[in-house]
Amino acid sequence: MRLRACMVLVVCVLSVGATGCGAGPAAPAALRDPCELINDEVLDRLAPGSAREPRAQLGDISGSRACDVDLTAGTASMRGDLEITVAVDGSEMYDDGWRAKQCAKIGAKLTSSGPGDASCLVTTPWTGGQARIDGRAWVGGDYEVSVTYQLVAPRSFPPGAEQDLRDLLAAGVDSLPVG
Repeated sequence: MRLRACMVLVVCVLSVGATGCGAGPAAPAALRDPCELINDEVLDRLAPGSAREPRAQLGDISGSRACDVDLTAGTASMRGDLEITVAVDGSEMYDDGWRAKQCAKIGAKLTSSGPGDASCLVTTPWTGGQARIDGRAWVGGDYEVSVTYQLVAPRSFPPGAEQDLRDLLAAGVDSLPVG
């Protein structure tokens, strides 16, 4: 009887270990470099002549990778920035409250229609010295993607800029190591 109880206990421990340990978010180092997501065509349209500059802040359970593009460094007479960031937080920081707060900060409406489990995106025409497109998306409580396109000069977006940012936000979500 004791042997049978011990065998059942061992099977239970192994089952929990096999399924429980694999659950949860990927390590921050598994995040893909988002500079790979800004293709040359989009870069030429949104930031002619500018270069992609990767950066990373990677911890043990949370971290981010970003791609910054300084429009001022380009060949066109543009001033502003383009940025995409992919992030993971192993403590499920990106809950409903966080999402609502982030969308409110950019003046956008939270939706569950994608990309990701929840997202928001807003285009703000020239006001207060800049024009902006800001977007956020989340997968579960562990992953966040953000995109920002800020123009100081010229005062209007290149044709197709909003769709480019929507596509970039979706590509960021698709690049996340979930699954």
